[in-house]
Amino acid sequence: MSTPVPRDAPGPDLPTGLYDSLSEALRSRPRHAGEAHAALREADRLLSLLDTHLRAGGLLPEPWRFAGSGRDG
Repeated sequence: MSTPVPRDAPGPDLPTGLYDSLSEALRSRPRHAGEAHAALREADRLLSLLDTHLRAGGLLPEPWRFAGSGRDG
């Protein structure tokens, strides 16, 4: 199930913000099953938002925009 991207924040920082938040959620170290479940639900929500944004033709997150361009970052 896809989650709609908020229409009031379509700027170039949206995909990078989603990417960063998703990365943080996936790096979390839950202390118990409840925290693990919450972290996975949040990661799923953020991935759905990023997926919806990209499928709508939105910009790539900044780390992906410059991948392979020879630019360090």
